[in-house]
Amino acid sequence: MPLVFYVSNDGRIITQTYLKGGKIRFCLAEKTAEGTLITEFNEHSEVVNQVYEGDMNHERNLSKYLNADEKKTVLTGDYRGITIRAKCRSCGNIGLKRSLDSTAPSGIKKVPVIPLFECGSCKSLHYSLTDDYLRVLVDDNGKLFEKEEMDQIRGDAIGSVKLLQEYIIRIFASKKISRIKME
Repeated sequence: MPLVFYVSNDGRIITQTYLKGGKIRFCLAEKTAEGTLITEFNEHSEVVNQVYEGDMNHERNLSKYLNADEKKTVLTGDYRGITIRAKCRSCGNIGLKRSLDSTAPSGIKKVPVIPLFECGSCKSLHYSLTDDYLRVLVDDNGKLFEKEEMDQIRGDAIGSVKLLQEYIIRIFASKKISRIKME
């Protein structure tokens, strides 16, 4: 059965949901100012991986990322954006929209390493950082760590992710950006 690619008027591609490692996932591909941004989400719309390719052919890059030999393309009209059904920590409103969705894909010049979401009511920023995504960041950027740090991370992956999450919480707290909490 082919994987369905839903293409919006602005060229963004969202996939149907699929199983990966027994978990529900979906992807979004965007042709940005300088390449392709592929973002993989879990069933709650939290980011679990983000890849940036220099190639501008976002459909081909998405097919390659997903190993989708067979695909069906469906035109969908206007792009509605990605929303996490989580409570704003400032005003209590439910539903946080992905910050990059307020920009046309061709206008995206910088992609934050930590995905940001915005409250539709009070405009407060929140960040999404799952343990899965943090592990990917560490694995993909191993050169940024000393050998001893990488040995420690590999030896105690769960404890290391928890420690990194604590550091990140402090950094974002100083900027008054809250972490998204799924309830």
